[in-house]
Amino acid sequence: MPTLDNPRHEKFVQCLITGMSQRKSYREAFKQSRRWKDTTVDSKASTLFKTDKVLERYKELLEEAQDEAIMTRKARMVLLSEIAESTEEVKNQIKAIDTLNKMDGDYIQQIELNGDLRTNPYANLSEEELRRLANGEDD
Repeated sequence: MPTLDNPRHEKFVQCLITGMSQRKSYREAFKQSRRWKDTTVDSKASTLFKTDKVLERYKELLEEAQDEAIMTRKARMVLLSEIAESTEEVKNQIKAIDTLNKMDGDYIQQIELNGDLRTNPYANLSEEELRRLANGEDD
């Protein structure tokens, strides 16, 4: 989605993304609101934020900011490769190589299950036994 057509709305969203509150963002985008009561600004800011275009733009910019903050898989692999090649400590080399192998899915994990996997422990009880259990009667 390109920038919002209304420059004030775009400014409001940009301020929100930088971490400003709705109130401060609204006052930054709409200069005349600096003389208004906080409750008025809060109400108008909340209403503006809920509009489809503003909310959509906010979500888009937030996702972009999150994407930039997260290291890509390739960047992680390059960094781990550099650690594995450059460090003189064998322990750190092994750890970096082990992490790379896990990222590549080189390890196969085998899980062995033992025991009875019945799903209904009451399946073999008679109707009379079930009634006694339901009524809380002991044998």
